[in-house]
Amino acid sequence: MKLTTAILLSAACAAIQPAAAYAADTDLPLRKAGRWEQKTTMDEGGKKHEQTLTICIDAEMERNTALASDAEHKKSCARYDVKKEGGTVVVESKCNMNGRDVESRTEMKGDFQSTFDVTINSTTSGIQDSQSVSVKRVIDQKGKFLGESCGDLKAGEAMGTDGTRLMVQ
Repeated sequence: MKLTTAILLSAACAAIQPAAAYAADTDLPLRKAGRWEQKTTMDEGGKKHEQTLTICIDAEMERNTALASDAEHKKSCARYDVKKEGGTVVVESKCNMNGRDVESRTEMKGDFQSTFDVTINSTTSGIQDSQSVSVKRVIDQKGKFLGESCGDLKAGEAMGTDGTRLMVQ
């Protein structure tokens, strides 16, 4: 798998713990169980990278993924605030991940039952390969619910437009 594809897939799956239903123990929205189309665009100031995945969301896996993400961010971040601004869930964080500082603002819109739109603006800084590096990144994810049946996809499995499959939850 190409590095760009791996990065997009990681961003697509890790950044979204998004539904209009919220688990009682997390403020993050959760996607409705079923088959979703998720389009991800990542821009690091150069060429934009795009990826479209069909994902089978399992309700329990979605909830557990959101809870694990919440716990990891609370452990690794000096600041991790989840709040509502109108109809948007906003997450602002300042974290240290793999020895690098990551400051981000994530905006999650939609009902997460039929559609969602998530935008992540982040800056990663620190030492990489013995040099000080700062990377500004914008990730935009748009999701559309395709139906309750996942067809031949297993719960937690994603399929790219080229037919490549992998587990994401």
